[in-house]
Amino acid sequence: MKLSAPGHYVLTFDAGQKMASAVKPGQFLGVAMDTGGMQFLRRPFSFYSADPETGHASILFSVYGATTAQMARLAPGETLDILGPLGGRAFTPDTRPGAHQVMVGGGYGVPPLAFLARRLLTADPDSSVTLINGARTAEFLVGTEGLETLGIHLREATNDGSRGTQGLVTLILQEILEARAEHVPIHIYTCGPTPMMRAVAEMAMRYEVPCQVSMEVFMPCGVGICMGCAVERTDQTFARGCTDGPVFEAREVAWK
Repeated sequence: MKLSAPGHYVLTFDAGQKMASAVKPGQFLGVAMDTGGMQFLRRPFSFYSADPETGHASILFSVYGATTAQMARLAPGETLDILGPLGGRAFTPDTRPGAHQVMVGGGYGVPPLAFLARRLLTADPDSSVTLINGARTAEFLVGTEGLETLGIHLREATNDGSRGTQGLVTLILQEILEARAEHVPIHIYTCGPTPMMRAVAEMAMRYEVPCQVSMEVFMPCGVGICMGCAVERTDQTFARGCTDGPVFEAREVAWK
């Protein structure tokens, strides 16, 4: 399905009930496409949705390169070569009573957060969930369609001020953190460009709020063999982004 944002698509496919039931928000899959070129590795994409009842799952992507260009041309009934679900550690919902679950995303980081938000509301319709979505301009605010009807509080930030708050997502996050009630616990989940996640993680640590980050590092194999997705930790060791992550506690990561 083509989205209104230029070059953005949602690809829904039959993953089978076994896979759809196993998927957790924050996990990803590897896609292989025959592009006619020298492509040997699968391309990783975060799950945007997974429905255990129907067996359907989806990914949200933008066209960038031969693989995604061919994915955008797939027609109903065609097959997709996928491997998943991948990822050793997914998002872990905060189970503290009354916790305010705050998600901060931008661009390709929004799909797993939207997936998490829907799962939280499905498990507990009374959950307090806020999703902050940031983009350069309003036309690139994608991935949050239908969330507000579920009871999710959607906040938006654009660099040019064309929708929502003008500026960075951290402006909204700081507003939420400063206005929090003393008796209401907050948990932050973030995914998107590394500079954004670093800023969110630093703010969370400054306010002493737990924060989970989904590291969008290059994952050549996705199964922990190639070691091409190394994430440096604060104890000066390295973790594999695919099998040890992709989700880490913000305090674990050596932000550079």
